[in-house]
Amino acid sequence: MQKTVPETSAARTLIGTLALDVGLPVAAYFVADVAGASSYQALLIGTVVAGVRVLWVVVRQRRLEPFALFLLLLFGVGLALAFVSGDARLLLAKDAATSLLAGLVMAGSCLLRKPFAYYAAERMARSSGRIEQFRAAANAPGGQAHWYRISLVWGIGLLVDSLVRVAAIFLLPVDLAADLSQVLMVAVYVGLVPWTLLMTARRKSSSVAVRP
Repeated sequence: MQKTVPETSAARTLIGTLALDVGLPVAAYFVADVAGASSYQALLIGTVVAGVRVLWVVVRQRRLEPFALFLLLLFGVGLALAFVSGDARLLLAKDAATSLLAGLVMAGSCLLRKPFAYYAAERMARSSGRIEQFRAAANAPGGQAHWYRISLVWGIGLLVDSLVRVAAIFLLPVDLAADLSQVLMVAVYVGLVPWTLLMTARRKSSSVAVRP
């Protein structure tokens, strides 16, 4: 009997990576905030941690991809503007712009032959040595639809997140807007990550093919 191994492992690895990308900067922000740093200082520390994380991934993989390059440029410009102006709102705007870009990439990729979530998960599967199993599962009936669904829902979630953050930047005091921005980021991922795991687990059940 032969089983088609699904994309669960790649999805879990992808989510683990996202948890680090999001969790480390947010944790750094709140630690600095509790330690008595101003909103500007706490956001600056979170931004530096996020930039270091991107650099570490690039160095470890020995490959600078376009999206990683964009993030590094965004962090660099945001830091430069923040140092020059001392305005916490610029750092908040940078975070909102990052979320907006990610949402547009996720949702827009659904117009392509394969969506962004597929390529991201494929990359994780390759790094874990499960690329052939991943592709077999992705090419099974319903495999492509699964990753289109994942990309679209993540894209919509991130776009909503960015719009709410932009509204907070202009309508709320900077301290409250800074705290809300971090909470929103965590809330979006806390909502999307379990949903992604649930959808992938259901995909696992439906994509197991048993052949005599």
